[in-house]
Amino acid sequence: MVSVTRFLSLELTYDARLGEINVKNRQYKVLIVDDDSAVGELLATLLLLKGHQCRAISNGAEAIDLIKKEHFDAVITDVELPLMDGLTLTRELLRLKPSIVVAVMTGFSDKYTSKDAVAAGASDFLDKPFNIDELSLRFEEMMDNHITHHRNNTKGS
Repeated sequence: MVSVTRFLSLELTYDARLGEINVKNRQYKVLIVDDDSAVGELLATLLLLKGHQCRAISNGAEAIDLIKKEHFDAVITDVELPLMDGLTLTRELLRLKPSIVVAVMTGFSDKYTSKDAVAAGASDFLDKPFNIDELSLRFEEMMDNHITHHRNNTKGS
């Protein structure tokens, strides 16, 4: 029997048959794009407390420039942004870095839908205001799904 437990950014796996405990550090580098600096800093703080590296910026053009220079595992972006909206940003990020995971969030769920975000290539869509526990859980699920999908697509290679 194998059991998996998560604590912060660590994944502990116990294999009872072998009597082994394996520890994996599940730390991600996350870019947060929101023109509301309070929201960006809140998200960065939440993810930092979970053991991830974060950087918060305020617009899509800056995000594109940064993605070209630095590696990020994931981007969490607002839809309403100056210079470039979050859906256009999502499409451009995925064009530049197809392996990046993108979550889109908005306070205008009557104007933008999860269908719009998924059509742009986003892995998740979050309504603002959001519950911090739910956001944390959905981020981890989004990254787990991405890893599982990547593993399944590379098994036959």
